[in-house]
Amino acid sequence: MVEWCAIVFDKKGSDRSTCRPQHLEGVTESFGKGVLKCAGALYHEVGSDGKPTNFAGSHLQIEAKTKEEALELIYSDVFAKQDIWDLENIIIYPFGCAVRAPK
Repeated sequence: MVEWCAIVFDKKGSDRSTCRPQHLEGVTESFGKGVLKCAGALYHEVGSDGKPTNFAGSHLQIEAKTKEEALELIYSDVFAKQDIWDLENIIIYPFGCAVRAPK
């Protein structure tokens, strides 16, 4: 198996809040199966309160045999199906983790 690092940006003007609960359900399920190693939101900036704000997209660490398998996981997500993610510009590379701290 290979670990894949993927960045998937949101399309301009998209509103992920409409299907975010469904997205989080799918992410939790994939994580439970061991396919998703890490995932989270990317933001455009940090607000004056010190918290990230304004969604930019998503980061996913996916364990799969091939790039195509990793992309299948991305395409099956509700954010892909509801046209939230910019699927034309996915950034995905094989990832070799040197160190990983538990959260």
